[in-house]
Amino acid sequence: MMEVSGRREEGRTYLRRPFYGWIIVGVSFLIGFTESGVFQNILSIFMKPMVDEFGWTRASVTGAIAFGSICGGLLSLIVGPILDRYGPRMVTFWGILVLSLGLGAMTFVTHIWQLYLFFGVGRMIAVGVLSLAVSVSIANWFIRLRGRAMGITKIGDRLGSALLPLMVQFLILALGWRMAWGALGGVVFLMSGIPTLLFLRHRPEDMGLLPDGASPVLDKRGTIAPLDRVDASGDDSDPVWTRAQATRTKAFWMLTFLSSLIPFSQAGINFHIYPFLTDQGFSETTAVLILATVAVSGMAGSATWGILTERFRIQSLLTANVIGNGLIFLSLYWAVQFKFDGALGTGIIFLLAALHGIFHGGRNPMIPFIWANFFGRRSLGSIYGLANPFYFTANAIGPVFAGLCFDLFGSYAFPFYFFIVTFFVSGIITLRMEAPRYPSSGFCQ
Repeated sequence: MMEVSGRREEGRTYLRRPFYGWIIVGVSFLIGFTESGVFQNILSIFMKPMVDEFGWTRASVTGAIAFGSICGGLLSLIVGPILDRYGPRMVTFWGILVLSLGLGAMTFVTHIWQLYLFFGVGRMIAVGVLSLAVSVSIANWFIRLRGRAMGITKIGDRLGSALLPLMVQFLILALGWRMAWGALGGVVFLMSGIPTLLFLRHRPEDMGLLPDGASPVLDKRGTIAPLDRVDASGDDSDPVWTRAQATRTKAFWMLTFLSSLIPFSQAGINFHIYPFLTDQGFSETTAVLILATVAVSGMAGSATWGILTERFRIQSLLTANVIGNGLIFLSLYWAVQFKFDGALGTGIIFLLAALHGIFHGGRNPMIPFIWANFFGRRSLGSIYGLANPFYFTANAIGPVFAGLCFDLFGSYAFPFYFFIVTFFVSGIITLRMEAPRYPSSGFCQ
């Protein structure tokens, strides 16, 4: 049994402590920030100097993203149940350590297989461990406030996507791409490894708390029940599904397909937007500033759309998001291709980049939010982890698909138009998707 703290005791009233879940949000924010060190836009900045030095093709470099993403998706099948049973603290810490070492080892790369080993394994850890751990942690600590908590957390990877490319580009110009990799590895460990080890916790019930910082219902002895009895009461409104039950629902497979279709397009855009901009005559610095604009505006989008998920039907919001994002990216592509000369043309491109970031950043908290709302927090690691191989395989295919199309046709026209159509199809699927119906009432054994 868990004792209730911060309550009336022997005629005295104690002030309620700030909810520890917001510390979990802070740590998850830092993990997301450093996780962005193996996002597509980071490798895309390193791609040109490495391709120029070693003579590799763009498709072969993007293959490292594909390798890491697919392996990470498979790894999540193992990691998900571990997170549900033992919590995220030590799994996440060791994952951050391996990721940091992999990025540092990129300093010594001379062959393509080393890129796949060092960066690919780091990418595997980021998507198979860190991303899943963040989603599960926030879902465990929040229900009613889950949307805003997820939105604040996802600001971390948007901030990392804004600042880390600027840092990397500066270091490449000043010290070379090898030293830039080493510095990136050090930043990743220092910013997230130690906070994870010190502060990350499994579930609020382990600390005598309830999700959202809610006040528990006391029994006659002044104690509250453990997790299984909390779920069985009416106090925890989250659904309780097992992995086996979830996979027998239509909603699981529709959501899995949707969660694969969207990152297929977004990953392809993320990786190739930088070389596309430089191919169109933008300087490396201007291209990085455009990427930073996307990331910075994504922070506002993440928080805003996260709060909206608490007020509106999630399927309708996600539909508006993906269709709107398709239209905005189409406009951005045209603006870059047929840009006006002078400040007006550049301003339009930066405005569209900001709008693209708001919609892209807003979608980041919505995907794990809908998974948690459909299937609950009790087995979210196992259920969400089961969908991750599909998610990250699609995430891997998108950049490779665009890279192969570029090598074949000499431009990004076909893959970018294909990605835009995929956004529209995703919106139609989302609009028709319904939450699963729980097979029986009460707690699932």
